[in-house]
Amino acid sequence: MNAPAPRRKKGWMNLEVTRIVDETWDTKTFYLEDAVDKGCPFDYIAGQYLTLRFNDITERPVARSYTMSSSPSQAGFSALTIKRVEGGLVSNWMCDQLKVGDTVKALGPIGKFCFDPVKFRPHLVMLGAGSGVTPFVSMAREYADRLGTPGAPEKMTLLVAYRSKLDLICWDDLVVLNKVPGVSIITTLTREDARSEGFLHGRPDDAMFRELLKVTYGTSSYMTCGPEAMMNQFVDFLKAENIAPEDIHLESFGN
Repeated sequence: MNAPAPRRKKGWMNLEVTRIVDETWDTKTFYLEDAVDKGCPFDYIAGQYLTLRFNDITERPVARSYTMSSSPSQAGFSALTIKRVEGGLVSNWMCDQLKVGDTVKALGPIGKFCFDPVKFRPHLVMLGAGSGVTPFVSMAREYADRLGTPGAPEKMTLLVAYRSKLDLICWDDLVVLNKVPGVSIITTLTREDARSEGFLHGRPDDAMFRELLKVTYGTSSYMTCGPEAMMNQFVDFLKAENIAPEDIHLESFGN
């Protein structure tokens, strides 16, 4: 029997903000449901994104894309985790102005930055920084409790960089996920030395990659999302380590 076609609304959807959670001092998670029918009106794959359109921020409509931090297994809603960025038009407006009960126009789900059980190797290795962690939070939420089963990786390793302990986006979930057998979440702080508390210290660099990832060569697919310079450095490192191009995947968005 063929699997049912995924649910998807054509064109722009009206999604209502039903809850807002302060993740950090500059980052919020917005929970969204269908403005009329409630619940999540579409099926999606962990790692996909929504494109939001706002008609009233400037004279002309503006659109931005944000990866969902929720996972498909979290029924009834989708969620976007948005971080303020210096000069960020839409992200800053959302964090400052959007409130529970407001409606946003959204298009999607969109994107191929997802774990592919056919093309990917069994160990999924992820590198994120700041709000670039959101697709990996979605993937970890989706696959952690079914590692090694059909359609899921066998192991997951996430290296994530934050500036300080004040910037730990989705931290409560990551702490819980890190306790799941087969899941390893490694956190480095770039502007605070908290090695006594189990964090690494410093920006992700070749030395850090080599120390943490050398045991993953040959069995892993690699994904990265975050600042362009970090992603490029990671890709260059992996290529220098003779990782095949088809095992390297990256994605980034504007603000």
